[in-house]
Amino acid sequence: MPLRNGTILKNRYRIERALGQGGMGAVYEAYDVNLGVKVAVKENLFTTEEYARQFRREATILASLRHPNLPRVTDHFVIEKEGQHLVMDFIDGVDLRERLETEGSISEEEALPWFLAISDALSYLHSRKPPILHRDVKPGNIKIMPSGRAMLVDFGLAKVAEDGDTTSTGAKAMTPGFSPPEQYGTGRTDSRTDVYSLGATMYAILTAAIPEDSIQRAMGREKLTPVRKRNSEVSSGVAKVIEKALAVHPDDRYQSVQKMAIALSSASGASHPTIVRSYPYLESTRVASGKDVGADLVTRKYKSAARLRRLSKALLLVLPLALIAVGAKFVVPDLGPRLAALLARPTAGPTLPDLLATDTIDIQPTQTEDFTLFPITPSPEVTEEPIIVPTSIGTATPTQPPTATPQGGGVGQVAYVSGKTGNPQIYLINVDGTGERQLTNREEGACQPAWSPNGLQLVFTSPCQSDTEEYPGSSLWLISFNEEDNISDPIPLQTLPGGGGDYDPAWAPDGERIAFTSRRDGRSQVYIMNLDGTGLVNLNEDLAYNRQPAWSPDGKRILFTTSRAMNKEIWIMPDYGGDEAAFSRSDGKDDSFADWSGDGELILFQREITSIPILVAARFSDQGRIDFRICPEGRYAGYPMAEPQWSPDGNWIIFETWPDGRNHNIAFITWSCTDFAEITNHPAEDFDPAWRPMP
Repeated sequence: MPLRNGTILKNRYRIERALGQGGMGAVYEAYDVNLGVKVAVKENLFTTEEYARQFRREATILASLRHPNLPRVTDHFVIEKEGQHLVMDFIDGVDLRERLETEGSISEEEALPWFLAISDALSYLHSRKPPILHRDVKPGNIKIMPSGRAMLVDFGLAKVAEDGDTTSTGAKAMTPGFSPPEQYGTGRTDSRTDVYSLGATMYAILTAAIPEDSIQRAMGREKLTPVRKRNSEVSSGVAKVIEKALAVHPDDRYQSVQKMAIALSSASGASHPTIVRSYPYLESTRVASGKDVGADLVTRKYKSAARLRRLSKALLLVLPLALIAVGAKFVVPDLGPRLAALLARPTAGPTLPDLLATDTIDIQPTQTEDFTLFPITPSPEVTEEPIIVPTSIGTATPTQPPTATPQGGGVGQVAYVSGKTGNPQIYLINVDGTGERQLTNREEGACQPAWSPNGLQLVFTSPCQSDTEEYPGSSLWLISFNEEDNISDPIPLQTLPGGGGDYDPAWAPDGERIAFTSRRDGRSQVYIMNLDGTGLVNLNEDLAYNRQPAWSPDGKRILFTTSRAMNKEIWIMPDYGGDEAAFSRSDGKDDSFADWSGDGELILFQREITSIPILVAARFSDQGRIDFRICPEGRYAGYPMAEPQWSPDGNWIIFETWPDGRNHNIAFITWSCTDFAEITNHPAEDFDPAWRPMP
């Protein structure tokens, strides 16, 4: 029975209305009375103990997902004898099914960025451990937000195959025209199932027609109508990509969404390396294929500095493969011998044996105690079956599009510096530009705010008279927040005697240490110390000028900016110092202000070629040899972007910008270059933005 409007679930979620209804449950718009935001609540009407156990296990994994084109799962719970509930972001926008019904086919030029964004989201799901399969990609499950960002929505849950059982409870909801043959009956599914559904979705969006049903084609009763026969304006290359994705047998399709997306990008001629490089889970395959560079990208030599120069061996770098090959042998006894024979055709290479799903899964990255600058990462072995994630309940499609939660994740607040009252002072503001409050009022000025990992302490630099990279006479100060968000008076951080010129503070992930730049030895060097001032160590002890430290998420490495050979470069070292090695290769350009993504995969930094700084990111595993520009083309490509920092949820970048060439403001944007917005907009110079973590 559908939940009534006004029903309160878990003493927190008030049901507002039903968005979609199916035989296995419903999707509701709800209101989170604790946080005061809209959410989407998905209900699965399975109440057995086995389903409840599986639900909790898989919901925990889904809650760990963070991708800019996927809604976040924020809560899950089971109500005994009533059902299972999943709470997600409520996404504003119009789904592509509605667009097709009201406007007809959509142009290739407009739709291509959506395809690539959804491909990256699927590749991200497939790269999880265990892999997560969507299995219901279709126009109704793709929302286009007002900003133009595509979102793959409406997550559900299903049973992981155990003891050789190939069925997946709740995962057999098929949409004719969008589901491949193996999704019917008892067929086994893998990542190529999503390849088919994505291809069918692209077919529908570009032609305003649903492709012929896969079962009918598998039985020889129908043939696929060529894409260009339905819409001659679709380029021949893109049409071929779609038709290959729609092959009846999985072996004849692209073997991963990544390979399909790169073929699509090349065929369209619209991206070269640029559009794909906006999506890192697609870029990994491009890098592994060696399409962007002439050298071998899997094994290469690395010249290091300091102690690493004494090594005579080459470091073997194995780029991790995001997808796991899954056997393609199917048993479909209920569809007739002809179809069963077709799907039972042997595949090239070994098949994956059935593996038991465990009750608990360690979804955290493995960490080693020994420092290795760029560790050798072998391709992972498959140890678990994929999680099947059907994204609709039954065949229902929500009639009302699910609003995004506050940008940036966490508390959605930013500390920044502004000179609007005279000397620079630190302010706190919500990302929507509301709730601004002044945190410092120091005659000497204050700048460079840096949040503690728990968001309850803020260290900053003072004196500060303007936005510069060097503060020769400064020291570090600390303010604290209580549970009511009231702040303490600033107190000096307990640095040891002999200071004078301490700045660029950066908290260690453990919240117990501070890395910073100091000129106490006459030139800028990176130091580390405990909060009480003990344990002071110069991590560099070299002749270069080093500054702007940034911790890795595991606290074992520190990035920093160094000035050598007349240019600035990003270098890296262990948290105990020494073993310095170059990360970025500026080649005549200046790289600075590095920041590490929360998952440790990407390193973001500022690059200045002329007088206009741009944002660049590189994978840690690539040693900085391969980087890609944020916003390489389009309306924001010419915007100055300086002093970047990742948001707590990893989907957004905040930075200083001055598009008019004069007025410096704080702005943010998704790392895939959508949803640009300025938080501040007044004549004074604003700089040094810092996202606040969740307390």
